[in-house]
Amino acid sequence: MGPTRKRMSTSSRVTMTLLDSSSMTVRTTRSSLTQIRQQWLLRADQERHAREKARHMQELLAEAQLEAGRENIDSVDFGENTFDTSDYVDVPDDDDTDEPVGGPLLSEFFKTFSQERQPGVYRRVDVRTRAQRHQRAYNAWKDQMPTLVDAYLAWKHNAPSDDGNTVVPNIFHVDIVGIADFERAVAIQQHTDELANTALLRVGLIGCSPLQPSIAIRIECLELYHQLRRRQSSLSIQAITKVLCALHNVTYFRQRREQFSNAFDIYLQILGQVRSRVNRLLGRDPDQWQLNGACPSSRLHAMDGNFSAKRLDSSGSADPRIFRSRYFISEAQVDQFKADVQRHSGGRSVADSTTGACTENWTAAKSFEENKITVFDQTGIFLLACRHGIIEVVSEMKRSGELAKYGLAIVDRLLDVCGADQAIGHDIACSSRKTIASSSIGAKAAELKLQVVVNAFHGFSHDRRCQLRNHPLYLNGLGLEDLETCERIFASSNSAAWDVDRYTELSAFLYNNYVQALQIIKTNMPLLDEFKRVQNITDLDFVNWQNEEYEYLSQVAVEPASDAVAVAYVEQLEKLRFAEENYGNATSIPFLTYTPANFTNTSGLNSNARNTSKAFETDYASVLRKYELQLNVVENFEQRHGIRERWTPHHPDYVKAAQYSQERQFIRLVEELEGLVVRRLFEMSKANLAGTGYKMRKYISKAITRRSAAIRTALDRYNKLVPLQDPPRPILDYSEVVGYACLGEFSLLKHSRHQILTKPWSVSANCEMAAKYFKLVRSHEEIVRLNVEIKCLQSWVEHEDRSILNAIDSLLADDAEALLVAELKEFHAKRHCINTNYRKHLQKIYALEGYTGERVQTIVHSTVPDGDKDDGQDDEVNEEAVRLEDLVSHLTL
Repeated sequence: MGPTRKRMSTSSRVTMTLLDSSSMTVRTTRSSLTQIRQQWLLRADQERHAREKARHMQELLAEAQLEAGRENIDSVDFGENTFDTSDYVDVPDDDDTDEPVGGPLLSEFFKTFSQERQPGVYRRVDVRTRAQRHQRAYNAWKDQMPTLVDAYLAWKHNAPSDDGNTVVPNIFHVDIVGIADFERAVAIQQHTDELANTALLRVGLIGCSPLQPSIAIRIECLELYHQLRRRQSSLSIQAITKVLCALHNVTYFRQRREQFSNAFDIYLQILGQVRSRVNRLLGRDPDQWQLNGACPSSRLHAMDGNFSAKRLDSSGSADPRIFRSRYFISEAQVDQFKADVQRHSGGRSVADSTTGACTENWTAAKSFEENKITVFDQTGIFLLACRHGIIEVVSEMKRSGELAKYGLAIVDRLLDVCGADQAIGHDIACSSRKTIASSSIGAKAAELKLQVVVNAFHGFSHDRRCQLRNHPLYLNGLGLEDLETCERIFASSNSAAWDVDRYTELSAFLYNNYVQALQIIKTNMPLLDEFKRVQNITDLDFVNWQNEEYEYLSQVAVEPASDAVAVAYVEQLEKLRFAEENYGNATSIPFLTYTPANFTNTSGLNSNARNTSKAFETDYASVLRKYELQLNVVENFEQRHGIRERWTPHHPDYVKAAQYSQERQFIRLVEELEGLVVRRLFEMSKANLAGTGYKMRKYISKAITRRSAAIRTALDRYNKLVPLQDPPRPILDYSEVVGYACLGEFSLLKHSRHQILTKPWSVSANCEMAAKYFKLVRSHEEIVRLNVEIKCLQSWVEHEDRSILNAIDSLLADDAEALLVAELKEFHAKRHCINTNYRKHLQKIYALEGYTGERVQTIVHSTVPDGDKDDGQDDEVNEEAVRLEDLVSHLTL
């Protein structure tokens, strides 16, 4: 057995000389190997934790720089920490490929606190998606939003600071962008436990990043863009960023637009939070205020869809957040009515089953193009507005046309909030009324006495019978309101501050309508009195004429079943007669004649003779087959309808049905001509509509030219059939047809075989005076309605001033230093200015000759300089409103 190996001792001690890296001193120690190993493991663990902490700090700072802008990634100052860069990849900066010609890559605009790439600093590759970055940034902003709102209010209202004598523990530097000034590396004082953006807001700045902002934008600059965009929504963030770049003589980059967009989004969120706090103090429910409080006095509304506000399917995919608004109803609320109509109408939509000419004449009832639905996520919007022009509810149309579910969701919201006795104007009201009645809200709509009527201008595209029951001119209680509010909104949709302008002009709206109603009464009353005296009629006769016309058109609107059967039978007999004549012609030749030249020496008939014989046999077989087939059709028709004796061309029923069939062709031709004239009327109105672009005007002009040629062709066919009618219809020329303003004139042409021209309501002069009579009646109703709305507005003015002042007093009693006190005072100043303008217009209304309402004397405190006495009217919108009113008046008369 060999010698035993000695074990090495683990307790032996060694002497070591070490260099301390922190103090740079030499020290000598004596330790065992076990202690040395334990110390080494402990130091390695501490270094590992330090690296992880440093890496986490690096990620946060790099993330902040990513949010601030791509060009700032390389300029992050990580202090004196030493990082282990083994987990990072040195990615070369590819911004050099995007360097614009004629300008420096690094400019004075939006620079961070460090400009030059430091040797040995690596850029981290961000593996997160854009959606993840947005979500991280959103969460960071959300956590500090209450503090930011308080800081904004303190800055806005110059709240005194209680820490003026305290020592500021931290100072950081940012570049500041203003409207006309740009400052680099401005020192910002940051107190203990204070967020960086809170420190910025104390001095009127908003940072572009939630964590470590290096760029800040002045609130005045953001507010300027806010107001510009409210008046002209087409002014994009990219445009305003390029303007700032031009003002500061720097080069534009996409990152600068993103930085401005981030700051602007936060600014809008802060304004929204401030508005929410004010509304809570005033007791305004955000879910109902836009319907029952935004307009002080209105029970007349209009709803319609528009396909201009589209959004591509792929847009906004990196930001899943949903924009919250007091206007919009959610997609889930709309989808509650997705299959509502089908469930309550036996699986078929009433709107889709309507086959009348009303929905055919107007494109609202037509489906959206299928290829466009696949491209757009949002194909348009469907909105509800009061008659004064204030938008109340908006719904986004998703991947579809103007479906019934959008209107049902809006009507349901209106009934829940506003209650009974509401009226809605819609361009296809005759169809939508049936849709509502057959839906799940039909009983509620009937109980609350909801009235759905056709808009005045769109009403003239409806059938005459529909007009007599749905047009505002013939309906009691609607006054002179045309309910074309949505069309005016769509024409001026570039103005994002539409509601603010319409609310400001509310008193002017009432004043102008009152003057209009008084003028119509003054003009029409003498004419009607003279007409009634000459014709020896009364007001009741005008009403009776309307009822008689409606009853007559109801009778002739549906073709009697016996007439339809007779016409169909005659058509089949005509086909049988034609087939019989062809068969007789084919059998009239008893035999074929051949000569020796038609034969060959070996095979009989030559090829030409054989082909002729085969063609004759084929024609004979064809006409025989057609004759037998048509004979079977006629016999089957006679058996199904109980016709025992076949009609001959001289049979009385045959002659009568043939004449009626000829008139049906004439009626169809008149309907075709009617449709062409209606389309031309709409195209002409669109060509003169404010806000129509050059390309659209050019397209419409070409469409009008084509439509005019089609009208001339149809008119020529009409005039050829005129002499064949009994009694003969009038021969028309082009200028007369395109001047038709009312579809009732086409109804007179279609049904004159029923002696319609002998009716008093069919006489042109009587029709004109009847329209003036109903216009006069509506004017008196308008004055009654205006008297109510004027009183409501007068009460609202006093109530709003009083409620805001009471809220201020209540807030002062609880906390005299509350920041919302100053905000409420500013809100009161703005509303008081508007209310003062209201009081001026109300006094003008009270002074009108013919005013019949209650007069309230108020003290007007002028807050408008003497040099600015304008009513705040939008000239372009007013001009368009005047043109539309003139057109509607012409159509009515």
